[in-house]
Amino acid sequence: MTSLLSYRPNLEVRDVQATADFLAGLLGLEIETIVGEPPFLALLRSGEVGLAVVLAENPGVNSTTAGYLGVTDVDALHTRCQDRGIPVTTPLTDQPWGLRDFVIEIPGGHRIALGQRISGPGGS
Repeated sequence: MTSLLSYRPNLEVRDVQATADFLAGLLGLEIETIVGEPPFLALLRSGEVGLAVVLAENPGVNSTTAGYLGVTDVDALHTRCQDRGIPVTTPLTDQPWGLRDFVIEIPGGHRIALGQRISGPGGS
C-alpha cells in the first residue's frame, strides 16, 4: 500500500517574489528555489512543512483559508502580525476543539490559519 509522506499546498498569486519574501520574513520559511524571470514558481520550506507559490494570471483564492499551519508560540506570532500591519481576518481565538488560532491575509489575497494545540482533541 502507498504511504503519504508530505503535502504541499500551491498558492496561486500574481507576484511570486513578493509573496515568497513575505512568507519567508513572517514565518521563517527558507526559500529553497525561485524559478524564472520574472519568477513563476517559489518553493519554501521549514522542516517538514512546504509551501509553493505559483504565478497565475487569475489566481484562484479560497474564500475561507488556503491551509492551516501549526506553529509554536501562536501568541507571539499574532503580536508580530499586528505589529507589521498584516491583515488579521479572524482574531486570535481558543477553539472548542482544542486549538488556539487566527487567520491572516497574505499578499495575493490568500488566507492562512496559524495556530497551536492548547488541549487534547475534544478539549481534554
